[in-house]
Amino acid sequence: MESSGAAQGEGRVVSRKVQRLGSSSLIITLPREWARTHGLRAGSLVTVVEDGDRLVVVPRADEKAFSASFSLRHLNLCKHLGRALFCTYLSGLDRVSFYSNRPIREDLVDRLSQAAKVVGDEVSVSLVSPYEVEAVIEDYRGDVVSSLASYGRQLASAFSRLAEHVTGLSMSDSELVEVYGELRAQVFRLLRSGSKGFHAGVFHDHLARLLMAGIGLMALANDSYYVLARDLISLSDSLREEERDKLRLLLQVLEVSLVASAAGIDPPSVKKEEDAYYKLRMLLDIEDQLGDVVKSSSPTFSYILAKILDVARVIKNFEETLLCYALFKKYSEDGRETQVFSRQLGH
Repeated sequence: MESSGAAQGEGRVVSRKVQRLGSSSLIITLPREWARTHGLRAGSLVTVVEDGDRLVVVPRADEKAFSASFSLRHLNLCKHLGRALFCTYLSGLDRVSFYSNRPIREDLVDRLSQAAKVVGDEVSVSLVSPYEVEAVIEDYRGDVVSSLASYGRQLASAFSRLAEHVTGLSMSDSELVEVYGELRAQVFRLLRSGSKGFHAGVFHDHLARLLMAGIGLMALANDSYYVLARDLISLSDSLREEERDKLRLLLQVLEVSLVASAAGIDPPSVKKEEDAYYKLRMLLDIEDQLGDVVKSSSPTFSYILAKILDVARVIKNFEETLLCYALFKKYSEDGRETQVFSRQLGH
């Protein structure tokens, strides 16, 4: 028995013993590596084609999953099971299996289960045999463009909440962790969805790359927001009243810039992305007078200001990426042809 793709692969010849099933049926087993490669498991359907003296086994197209497999004989892999699972998730794969020639230890299964909880609710881990543990990932089928716009608005709301904290409406550590965690989970889903290309509405690789770059920058912006917010929560009591007012204004600039950026993603708007970029320039221009600002301010204010500028640089790169996306989407000849083709298909 052989696969239809054997001539294109390594052309390996494997022997199988014919065994009896019941009183009249004969069976043979499929090569384990071949089954893994094609995402086959117990209960999967295949097509068996009679070709003279041969039987050709063809995986059903609707059964084939994007999958990866790892051997647990590698000690470095055992130390980084969570990272391997996370990489599988972000790469858009549907399934990953870890196998061994000896029974898999319970602690390895527990570590994978814990890693799955961190990645997201769509990941489930199970021991499919004493020698194999598997993680199955359900698809997050979201529209990448509109989801990225929504993410920008939510991150803007997080900065608005931080501005309220500066003016007296205190934000707790637990509230910060909850906001950051939710934004982090969303950006992971966006990265996975973007890598699979689900409903992205993009027909060219360069447009897809710009969107993926924007998603990555939003992940970095969320991390920078968390560091800034954590420091503000612990240090805000050391700020003078006039310094609080200045920080509130700067945080509102970040908020408005993100709102304007999100508004220009879907549909792509060059004007809105330009507006977002120039709003942020006012904040970044402070760097030119940073020496004078530090001399007349408290150490706490100077430290928080430096953190805000770090966030502003990340958001600036995000806005420049979206400006490039809008320019190409609206004005390139290829982009126009794509839009006409999309309308003809009824998208």
